[in-house]
Amino acid sequence: MVKIIFFGASKYSIPILESLCKDKTIEIVAVVTKPDKKADRNLTLKENIVAQIAKKLNLNIVKTETFDNEFLQKYHLLKPDLGIVVAYGPPYFTKAMIDFPKFKVINIHPSPLPKYRGATPAPYQIINGETKSALTFFQIDELPDHGPIIKSIPFKIDSTDTSSTFYDKAFNIASDSILNVIKNYMENPNKIINQDHSKKTFYTKLTKDMAKIDWSKPADYNERFIRAMQDWPIAWTKIQNKKNQILTMKIFSSKIINNNLSIDTVQIEGKNKVPWKEIKNYYKIII
Repeated sequence: MVKIIFFGASKYSIPILESLCKDKTIEIVAVVTKPDKKADRNLTLKENIVAQIAKKLNLNIVKTETFDNEFLQKYHLLKPDLGIVVAYGPPYFTKAMIDFPKFKVINIHPSPLPKYRGATPAPYQIINGETKSALTFFQIDELPDHGPIIKSIPFKIDSTDTSSTFYDKAFNIASDSILNVIKNYMENPNKIINQDHSKKTFYTKLTKDMAKIDWSKPADYNERFIRAMQDWPIAWTKIQNKKNQILTMKIFSSKIINNNLSIDTVQIEGKNKVPWKEIKNYYKIII
């Protein structure tokens, strides 16, 4: 029986966790995720989706924002053989934490490492017009997305992919392949390949401010940009109404027609989503 400690805090972690639970030779000794956060207008504490699913699967749940002494005591008592990290984010692992399990800790990253290291690999691959990507299983070290590669599985980026559909595709591949990958890895844990760090690229985490559309960019770039901002933080621009009021408008979808950007679904602050064509005569985009 292989004892695995699982780290995840995103909906994209769930398919992998569920696949691991189906294998009778694996014991999930704990699911480590983030603490409950306040949600809705009443600021009610709400468990993240990983904790909710882990509870349904009757798994041991550990919620933490830091790898403090209290967490480390639990970590050592669990005596995992392997750690698996999927869309967990900081805090980062120390060398002592990585080396504690027999088979160390592996991460699953949706890019062809060493390219597109960082917290948000999907948006930048779409923005840059990439047509191919890869799902990379790698052994973590103390630097972000830096450790040796265990397995890389290529996949296609479609011309209609948003960041959301890109991640769905990548982590479904991870779900389908995780059991074979970790089985082969544990049979020969030294069969790993160091990354060529001279080819690395790194992209920072997105913010809402970074989702503002730059209208000086070409139409095809902005079409990709709008797809890349789905489903967060959502592309936006400033508009002006007939009363000369300046408002913010989110743009959810668009397409290229005759080499021009044609905006589809939008949402002006305080209003519902509508097709741009229904309201465009009443507003002017501020370029």
